[in-house]
Amino acid sequence: METAVIKTKNGISPIWILPIVAIIIGMGLLYKDYTESGFMITVQIKDASGLTAGKTQVMFKGLPVGILKSFKVTPDLLSINAEIEMIRESEERLTKDTKIWVVRPEFSTNRITGLDTLVSGSYFEIRPGTDKELATFVVALEEAPPISTRVPGLHLTLTTKQSVALTPGSPVNFKKIPVGEIVSNVLKNDGSIETRILIYPKFKSHVNESSLFFIDSGIKLEMNLPKISLKIDPLKTIIRGGISFITPDDNGKAIEDTPKLLRLYSNYNTAIHSNDIEIELTFAIEHGLEIGSEIRYNGIKIGSIKSMKLSDDMTTIHAKAYIRKSLEHLLRSNTYIWSVNAKFNADGISNLNTLLKGAHLALIPGDGEPTKKFTIHDKRPTNMTVKDGLNIVLETDRLGSLGYDKPVYFRQVQVGHTTGYELSPTGQTVLIYLNIHKPYVNLIRENTKFWNTSGFRVKGGLMTEMKISTESLAAGIGGGISLSTPDEKKMGKRIRDGHHFTLYNDPDDKWLNWSPALEIGVSDRLLKSNADEKKHKPSDIKLQEDNL
Repeated sequence: METAVIKTKNGISPIWILPIVAIIIGMGLLYKDYTESGFMITVQIKDASGLTAGKTQVMFKGLPVGILKSFKVTPDLLSINAEIEMIRESEERLTKDTKIWVVRPEFSTNRITGLDTLVSGSYFEIRPGTDKELATFVVALEEAPPISTRVPGLHLTLTTKQSVALTPGSPVNFKKIPVGEIVSNVLKNDGSIETRILIYPKFKSHVNESSLFFIDSGIKLEMNLPKISLKIDPLKTIIRGGISFITPDDNGKAIEDTPKLLRLYSNYNTAIHSNDIEIELTFAIEHGLEIGSEIRYNGIKIGSIKSMKLSDDMTTIHAKAYIRKSLEHLLRSNTYIWSVNAKFNADGISNLNTLLKGAHLALIPGDGEPTKKFTIHDKRPTNMTVKDGLNIVLETDRLGSLGYDKPVYFRQVQVGHTTGYELSPTGQTVLIYLNIHKPYVNLIRENTKFWNTSGFRVKGGLMTEMKISTESLAAGIGGGISLSTPDEKKMGKRIRDGHHFTLYNDPDDKWLNWSPALEIGVSDRLLKSNADEKKHKPSDIKLQEDNL
């Protein structure tokens, strides 16, 4: 009978394989549970309305990163601790400077926010911090914090003394297109308000050092009779308000993020005139001027009156007005400014447009020293010369119905106008100043004759044919002057500015038959040819210049 031999096997018995596999699986599940489960933080809030445990989420840029688990009222009953489970990946970003706030729907006259909560319900919004110290307890903000300066774009700070109804999130517009938003408003100790704005990155090029920012209410009403203008911006701007800006110089120096404060103007008109030149005006009460009255140069508006103050003696008014900065060269010590009003007198009816628009100021620039103080005259200058054309003087024994802006005719075609009148130094005659328009200066020669065509001329008698004539109906009613130049040999030389002629009451019949060949619109060509001849005949050209 054989003896049994017992042999011992080395290694793990197969019976332990199953427990070992179970342990590995269990550890994997524990690790998975640890990594997929979040960690708890406490957020202190003032009001839990609209929040539901197990449903209310914590959002970061539109993605859920946590969920509300439960509430606990603090022992002092002044606030509520919300227990929130955050995803594990956010643990390293939950630092002491982390910001959390509750987003709820809000409706007011100037603000509409949180509309998405009408469907999904209120939620927490989180903005991770940058501090190195981690935190599991955060006090929630009462409202959304301002946009961080780390957000891409152009961050600017505007300042104003005006009351503003601007809220964070309101638009910043350029040419009525939203290009940014208002970030925050801060009331300073001196009563000013600093408004921080963000211009989105792709619109930064529209802002430079010439940009002017102003409050945009959305409704602009301008009443400047006879024109009334009403402009209405989009409803969003009317409800929420906003800021707009203009950039007068597209090639201005680029502006970067800077602590420098930029001015925020109360409206568009204030902004557009912010760089204008301020001048001081003094005038009598009866001028009929008021705030907003325009200042014009050659019929074009170049400024207006912005404030008025009655003098202590109650006889004059001291006003402040603005002039465009580009026209500062017009402001000289002998610059002549006068008020323009509707007039009904012997000279006729003039300036009727001022009955609707109101009186305005007209300006003739001088060449004296620069100044910003002016006295306003009650009428245009007596001898008002015009830069272009030919300025001459007529002498007559009486003014009659002639006055300012009366037509000057050649063959019943207007070739000029009167610019003023005054008594001669001895008082024996009246001096009437004329401007012959540039294309017609070649018509005027030394022996040109001028006569008064005001009214109607009657020739004849009981035994002869009766003739009634006038230059034109307008001249017959309002007054005017006609001229004629003799034929070639008798016309004389060309004359220069300031030349005096006699104004006759009636024309000689032969004057009406004169018909010299005089080219029209050749003044520039003649001056050029004179300049060419000057190179060869200095003495002759000197005589021609004197004749001009």
